[in-house]
Amino acid sequence: MSIDSTAVTPRRQVAAVVVAAALLGLVFAPSVYAVTNETGDTVAVVEIEGPITTALADDVEAELAEIRANDSVGAVVLKLDTPGGAPVASERIYKAVQRTSQQPDLPVIASVQAVSASGGYYGMAPADDIYVLPTSVVGSIGLNAPAPQTTQPIAGPSGPDKVGGNEIEGWARQQTLADTFINAMMAERGEEFQMPREEVAKADVYLGTEAVNNGFADEIGSLNEAIHEAATRAELGEYRVDTRETGPDSRFPFLIQTDTQVVAVYANDPGYGEIEPMGLSYVHLGAVPHVETIERFSKNDLEAGSGATNGTAAVSGGGSA
Repeated sequence: MSIDSTAVTPRRQVAAVVVAAALLGLVFAPSVYAVTNETGDTVAVVEIEGPITTALADDVEAELAEIRANDSVGAVVLKLDTPGGAPVASERIYKAVQRTSQQPDLPVIASVQAVSASGGYYGMAPADDIYVLPTSVVGSIGLNAPAPQTTQPIAGPSGPDKVGGNEIEGWARQQTLADTFINAMMAERGEEFQMPREEVAKADVYLGTEAVNNGFADEIGSLNEAIHEAATRAELGEYRVDTRETGPDSRFPFLIQTDTQVVAVYANDPGYGEIEPMGLSYVHLGAVPHVETIERFSKNDLEAGSGATNGTAAVSGGGSA
């Protein structure tokens, strides 16, 4: 019996097949998907998809913590398709991946699908290797933020900076966030980058073929090839693949550019969308549609639907609903 060591089958589906076969009195040959008690026989694939938010970071941290404590997992693959997102959430994913890659005898491979840029690149950088498709987009190492504005300090007994600030302080704060991102990337991949820090800090993005040449990625390869490489590094013979979805089941946001900032829109069905401005973000703007594009497509859909408006959200340049 031939063995496909790279196919992905959920645990519950495996259990259902095994139970059904037992009831029918069938005899199963050994398979990579059979539930075993062997140590380290599993490649865990952790999906990191969509905008990086607190909820997504919560899930990724929890999954990677469970993987580190699970003796049955011998290797990890990060399946990424994200334009980035919130700075704090991106850094949390980065630290969780870093802790996991530092585990002895637990290889971690990142596999980029369409895009893993800005906060997505931040999060996957500690992986042992980054696999990309020729058309994948990676990079965008830097901070996206509106220009700081001077605001009046608060009057009264409270501290004057409790409410208020000036442009100099705002620029300094933004530069600190940008430097934190860049410094971390230089620490993780400085020896691979084929360019000086000043070029990395320009926040350019690169297609997969170029990224392999300039050190932003390591190998051209599919998800299955990344899984096979992770299993090979862990010296697994027969192995099973355990795919772990992350992110909430509902209220998963999508991002929109306005003329002044990026906003996260959380779907509400039925009802209007909830809109949350993202003042500071590690987001690759090239992967985020502009509000005019959303309005144009929404208008066409509404006209086709005889003017129904339920479930739509209006987004202004200031990001308010």
